[in-house]
Amino acid sequence: MKSLASFCFVFLCISLLPSFSSSSILFQGFDWASKDKAGGFYNYLKTQVPLIADLGVDYVWLPPPSNSDPKGPEGYLPKRLYDLDTSKYGNKEELKSLIAAFRDRGVKCIADIVINHRAAERLDERGLSIFEGGTPDDRLDWNVSEICSDDTQFHGTGNPDTGIGWGDVPDIDHTNPRVQRELADWMNWLKSDVGFVGWRFDMVLGYAPRFTKIYMDQTTPEFAVGELYEKVTMGSDGKPLANQDPHRARLVKWVQDAGGAVTTFDFTTKMVLGAAVQGELWRMKDANGKPPGIIGTDPSSAVTLIDNHDTWSQQTWPFPKDKVTLGYAYILTHPGHPSIFYDHYIDWEEQRAPIKNLTDIRKRNGINPTSSVNILAADADLYMAEIDNKIVVKIGPNGDLKNLLPQNAVLATSGQDFAVWELH
Repeated sequence: MKSLASFCFVFLCISLLPSFSSSSILFQGFDWASKDKAGGFYNYLKTQVPLIADLGVDYVWLPPPSNSDPKGPEGYLPKRLYDLDTSKYGNKEELKSLIAAFRDRGVKCIADIVINHRAAERLDERGLSIFEGGTPDDRLDWNVSEICSDDTQFHGTGNPDTGIGWGDVPDIDHTNPRVQRELADWMNWLKSDVGFVGWRFDMVLGYAPRFTKIYMDQTTPEFAVGELYEKVTMGSDGKPLANQDPHRARLVKWVQDAGGAVTTFDFTTKMVLGAAVQGELWRMKDANGKPPGIIGTDPSSAVTLIDNHDTWSQQTWPFPKDKVTLGYAYILTHPGHPSIFYDHYIDWEEQRAPIKNLTDIRKRNGINPTSSVNILAADADLYMAEIDNKIVVKIGPNGDLKNLLPQNAVLATSGQDFAVWELH
């Protein structure tokens, strides 16, 4: 009876953990300019729901939904968190209608959660920040006691910051129990009242990972990913160093310190892959014969990407434009949770067919976050890998496959410098 009770307890604990789909594909449903869409972005994106749903994605990441300071109309300088009616993307009802339209097509929505910092509603007569939550009561109505004490520009009187500073608006003190409670309540309201099922945590370098764990525990999202954006280490030649183990180790450690239930964007893979597709595909095999990013060490924690609203829209580390298809040929055939960027599928119509073919192959063969990777070749002009003994992917201009292709391989899709075969 004791062993049965122990088994039941373990089963119950496992059942309460967030359930990240084994086949999950994320779609970033906006870019930096989306706020300027005529007629409202939520209304426009609703017209694109059939196109996105037919792609086979599981989750769509939507932009920050709350009222934001005019200096940051994209939503990354949030003010009145409960006020969803004055967002530059549309109002609350339009947002709920968009989420419902996705849900009707089997796609779920995650919200961009910007909680490292917050813009004040006004300054009092002493020049101190006064925050307004966007409700008739005092929820999220904070003052300088909720601002980190080392944020001297904004006269914070809370505890010191546990991460890196922001600068433009006050850094929020996440050690404060009221901050933790009211942010978690707001996030749970986004689930219950608006329809979100998960989170994309913005700028997680701004506060200690233990606080992400608190918000994960208190809101139990179905899917969540944190943005820990650090550039890889560069060599004297201006290119990424061959060994990026420290970079990916920092990402994996953040996931572990945040409780292990959240994922993180695999910026190691993104940055190494961006260099590799420019004639240096040897980069895609580490010293242990594994992929060089998080997918080579902790793939279930990795959300792989080619670009996003920062790296492409703002050109902070853009993927080579003429190699984007090769990037998707890699991330959509490899482990991790691949993410597809808005511009690449909505705006770049020539990318739709290649991306759709690759997602179909991934789904059809059950490629998942923990799929096995057997790297067959990693030379300057040729990368080949067999995934789960189900598919083989080839990237690069070299057409001499050196007898690497199994005899039971059947071509599934191909294009300029890439091909994927299914094994039958």
